Amino acid sequence: MHDIKTEFYKISKIEDARRLFPITNNCVYLDSAHYSQYSLETNRRLIDFINEFTFTNKNLSIFNIDIIISLKEKIAKLIGAEKEEIIITSSTTHGLNIFANGINLKSGDYVTFADTEFPAVVYPWLNQERLRGIKSVMIPSVNGKIKEEDIEKIIKENHAKVLTISSVEFLGFRNNLNRIKNICKENKCLLVVDAIQSIGVCSMNVKEYEIDFLTAGSQKWMMSPAGVGFAYISKRIRDKINPTYVGTTSIKYDFKNFLEYNLDFNNDGSAYENSTLNTLGMIGLESSIELFLKLGVENIFNHILKLIDIFIGNMKGSDFTIEADLMPEHRSNILIFSHRDKNRNEGIQKKLEEKNIFIALREGYLRISPHLFNNAEDIIKLTDALINIR
Repeated sequence: MHDIKTEFYKISKIEDARRLFPITNNCVYLDSAHYSQYSLETNRRLIDFINEFTFTNKNLSIFNIDIIISLKEKIAKLIGAEKEEIIITSSTTHGLNIFANGINLKSGDYVTFADTEFPAVVYPWLNQERLRGIKSVMIPSVNGKIKEEDIEKIIKENHAKVLTISSVEFLGFRNNLNRIKNICKENKCLLVVDAIQSIGVCSMNVKEYEIDFLTAGSQKWMMSPAGVGFAYISKRIRDKINPTYVGTTSIKYDFKNFLEYNLDFNNDGSAYENSTLNTLGMIGLESSIELFLKLGVENIFNHILKLIDIFIGNMKGSDFTIEADLMPEHRSNILIFSHRDKNRNEGIQKKLEEKNIFIALREGYLRISPHLFNNAEDIIKLTDALINIR
């Protein structure tokens, strides 16, 4: 295990990072938009903690206090925030519900999102219609591709108070947050971002994009245990979002006088947290974020784009068509494509799995999502298999 730790801290370029991911010796895995595997360093940290906690009287409370501080500092660095603006959550959906449950809106107010958003974006708002009469209106899109003029039109027509949008849609379209922020600002509409399909592999700066609230989970591109995530809440909207989950650590409590009940919320993101956070999840999340910061998110994104370029080049002249938007501002770490006969896609995905090549099928399209541990050889194995499928 000591060698793994040494190797992790010696890694300085993406090509070397592949050695930390034994999944690459087992199969061709190109489905990180679904979930992604742990690195050997993450595995080492998890096992070390489990063994120590199993065989010794390790103080869980002290450990959690320390890792929460450390993790929030790293998350803040990753997204250009301040650590006081970070909330540790259990998932992307948890973060969206913190916002939807807490936002000061009244019956009849409108919120908006695209009609091809992942369900995690939609259901918290449909629930608010049931609970509080908040209305939802959908922005039209095609295969996850959203036009900014449609965003602006829907917001203006409905005087929408909130836009919830994925930075990268699950079908691969990357929204231009730099332009969308201006639409929101001009129309006094809060900007809420689901970032699970982009954090760690696409550059994110919440201050530059003037994001009001952002949320992301761990099991996809973050390569961490499921059941942990984080949210960002801008200081400028704190007074608009009421905490609706309340626990001991949400409050300015006195550890020596628990029975002095006083509902006085903390002045940072912890006001929105559940009390006992996911220790193993935070260990894994911190390990992955350290790797992202070490390699550089922009470098990771460019590496992924190069792999996707190889795929696009190799598929020219084949029976497959690229369905993704290839404009530079909308390209992402996810690409959808299809056989000319779309009805064949499901069978093709199954054939690939028989060859130990894993990609996804979403809304009838084939989807690839390579990560930092993939290389050109993985892509060539995929394209060769696709071209030879009969």
